[in-house]
Amino acid sequence: MSSTANLLGEVSMPQFRKACGFSRTRRGCRRRQGTIVVLAAIVITSLIIVGAVAINLTQLSTARTEIRLASDAAAKAGAVVLGQTQDPDQARAAARSIAASHEVATMSMNISDIDVQFGNSARTESGDFNFQVNQTPLNSVRVNTRIAEDALTAEGSFFMTGFLNPDTFSLDYTSIATRVDHDLCLVVDRSGSMAWDMSNVAWQYPVDVANQETSIIQNYFKVPHPTLSRWAALTRSTGIFFEELEELPIEVKVGLVSYSSNFIFGVYESEASTTHNSLTTNYSELITSMNQIGSQELIGNTNVASGMQSAVDVLTGNGSRITAKGTMIVLTDGIYNQGTDPSDVATAAAAANITVHTITFSEQADQAKMAEVAGLGGGNHYHAPDEETLREVFSQIAETLPAVLTK
Repeated sequence: MSSTANLLGEVSMPQFRKACGFSRTRRGCRRRQGTIVVLAAIVITSLIIVGAVAINLTQLSTARTEIRLASDAAAKAGAVVLGQTQDPDQARAAARSIAASHEVATMSMNISDIDVQFGNSARTESGDFNFQVNQTPLNSVRVNTRIAEDALTAEGSFFMTGFLNPDTFSLDYTSIATRVDHDLCLVVDRSGSMAWDMSNVAWQYPVDVANQETSIIQNYFKVPHPTLSRWAALTRSTGIFFEELEELPIEVKVGLVSYSSNFIFGVYESEASTTHNSLTTNYSELITSMNQIGSQELIGNTNVASGMQSAVDVLTGNGSRITAKGTMIVLTDGIYNQGTDPSDVATAAAAANITVHTITFSEQADQAKMAEVAGLGGGNHYHAPDEETLREVFSQIAETLPAVLTK
């Protein structure tokens, strides 16, 4: 008999299984298998609950977004129609119609007449708007939307029920849109460089104005070219801008200021700034003024601050409206080299609740400085190296003006 056989003969089978690591009995294996099944059931149930909660929370978040969008859209629609018609009934109908076009939790967002309220929103010192219901002049619409038992739209039901209590959810949201009329002053550069051509080259005049026999001094005192000068490009662009303002559902009053510097040379003379038009909705008057400026010599340096200060006077003077938002658009094709720092005027304008946008129109313009001015004035800086871009800039500004959400 081999040594292995002798060993097996002296050791029992359970002892052998234990020595070799096979100590589990069938009963123990069954017990452990049962524990695993119970544990797996608990884990699966937990995952189902977690999944249900996640799905329901996502559904709730989506519904909140939907009700906010419906409420905001209804309030803005009401504010626009109120501004166009001054008729609360028509504004209320517009708000209800827009709300009904939205779905919240797969249901139409229906609101009642009482959910649409009118009043006045006035800007506070902090820059926020304070809404007072039924206060005149009416310039704001407040819309209350809700999903609840007492609403026209029933409560929303969770996609997976039985895991959360309750199985339905209620939402409400309030939006206030204010028809913000605008008082806008356009501040344009009429210094000597505005007679240059559109090549972005300094001292280069349109070809059929300049010739080899004409000196720069002689060109300087000529009337700007009616189609090829920077001034001509600006005149065309502002004309399109005025057309876009007429299409807006709000009233925008516009004033016009031009600037260069105090300058006298023989019979030629210019002043630092000129207010050509007070605030008006008759934009044809502004176009006439632009053409008149272009029919004279463009001379002098660049006193940007002087033009900006004149614009502040326009936007805070007798023609300005307490309920209107003041906006100043400052255009230059050069570098300020006369007068005070325009940044100081921008800071003062912002303190008077006037937003300052700036446009640099040529590669010679000081983009960094005018960006600083816009930042201090709470506005945006735009750079336009050519006429096409300038038109786009004016369009962008026009798009920012209509009624805004104030809550």
